[in-house]
Amino acid sequence: MTLLPLTLLALVNTSQVSSVVIYPDRAQVTRAQTVACTGATTAVFDHLPQAASRESFRARAAGATLEGLTADTVTLEASLEPERQKWEARGLELDREQAVLEAAAARAGDLARLSKGFTDVAVDRVTHELTGPKPDPRAWAAAFDSAMAVRLRGVKEARDVAEKQRVLKQKLAEVESELSRLKTLAERSEQRVEVRLSCPEGTQVSVELTYLVGGTSWTPLYEARAEEAAGVVELTSLATVRQATGEDWAGAKLFLSTALPRQDATPPEVTPLYVSAWKRPKERKVLVRRDEQQRHAEAGPGEREAGGEGLRVVSQGLSVQWEAQEATRVPGDGSAVRVRLGRHRLKADFSWRTAPKLHPVVFRVARLSNGTPFPLLGGPVSIFRDTGFLGHQQLERVAKGAPFELTFGLEEGLRVKRTVVEEVQRPKGLFGGKQRFRYVYRFQLANLRARPEKVELAEHIPVSELDDVKVELEPESTAGYTLAAEDGIATWKVALAPGEQRTVDLVFHVDAPSDYDTGGL
Repeated sequence: MTLLPLTLLALVNTSQVSSVVIYPDRAQVTRAQTVACTGATTAVFDHLPQAASRESFRARAAGATLEGLTADTVTLEASLEPERQKWEARGLELDREQAVLEAAAARAGDLARLSKGFTDVAVDRVTHELTGPKPDPRAWAAAFDSAMAVRLRGVKEARDVAEKQRVLKQKLAEVESELSRLKTLAERSEQRVEVRLSCPEGTQVSVELTYLVGGTSWTPLYEARAEEAAGVVELTSLATVRQATGEDWAGAKLFLSTALPRQDATPPEVTPLYVSAWKRPKERKVLVRRDEQQRHAEAGPGEREAGGEGLRVVSQGLSVQWEAQEATRVPGDGSAVRVRLGRHRLKADFSWRTAPKLHPVVFRVARLSNGTPFPLLGGPVSIFRDTGFLGHQQLERVAKGAPFELTFGLEEGLRVKRTVVEEVQRPKGLFGGKQRFRYVYRFQLANLRARPEKVELAEHIPVSELDDVKVELEPESTAGYTLAAEDGIATWKVALAPGEQRTVDLVFHVDAPSDYDTGGL
């Protein structure tokens, strides 16, 4: 690539990442800079990540005519050379300090040996004079004092040198680490883009460059805080953003999109459709149980929008795009960053609920409607109550205006116990060639709290999908229940005074033809 003369590179300030649209598998980055026009002008965007798709580079400039765009790949070796030389010079300086300290350590060793020699001479003199006629204790003391002084001086100098060598060793390790880092960086490459434009001389224009990069992702998450006194749940919408492009997004506007550019731009292929058949032997009917999670269609009831700090949401047909409420720095090393999208106060109906067959405890449940102006995507929810953080639960996708539920922990002051009273199969041949399975379950509820409470107790009964298999509730069942015919859920709303205990019975039977194999029931 031929670079333009330096006089034409009228750059006022370096480019900054101004906005980023983050998709589940990529991101569209926009950089912006202001240039001073000198007729034929070039705006340079350097230090672009190697992960940027060269085919995706697009430029625009308000008040100027674009003449062309060129991109090139450059290594970081030349730009890092001054810093490398600085650290190499630092390393040479530390090497000289190390040589000086090694000489000082040698001198401290000489003092230690000199002290030992003085001590040996003093010992010899004392030994010789002890057998003589006139011992001189004062001379002995002076000799030992001289030896001790030399020894203490040697120990002090050795200790000072050792401390300086320890500090020097740390500095040398830092230099080695930086030189290794610079060597690794120098081997990397980045992209440089020049945008050629023409504009009236003496004016300033803003130039933007957009490009696509991979290595990015975002996932939704939420925080739900129960305010039972006000009858609301404060729902904060967040997003966890990660990107490993090597380019930091600092101070940029973030937009989070659910679109999949590659998938949305590729039409599906029509494949052949075949019809075939094969013979199957006649099989005996087997009566089995089939546990199924009931799912209902999501339909918005026209709930008014919830109050709070609303999200800025743009519908894009097949996808939705959110705008983060504040600029956030997202580092390019893959670290997770939490971005706040908005907060809403949703009207909630709080109740106590238990399903003893699944879990014999009583939960605090909030029934809500999605009053936000957007669908809630599936993601984890951090649950908070007046007692603090309770835990996490998973939120499935909730359409705009659709109902959903959140659980705010369990209550130890409300107790429930489920007892199997009877599970009996009657002999074959009774009831006109049918067999009957009878089930009796007893639930014991207790309120240990200081105020009256109402607990919703739910238990399912089978729902028959066969015309000749009948399921019926018996009169012995405790009255006051409601039964959902589509999913077979029987629900009692049990009022409990403080300290009160109540018993609820569920009795039903299943009638099936005698020729059915009922081993799986």
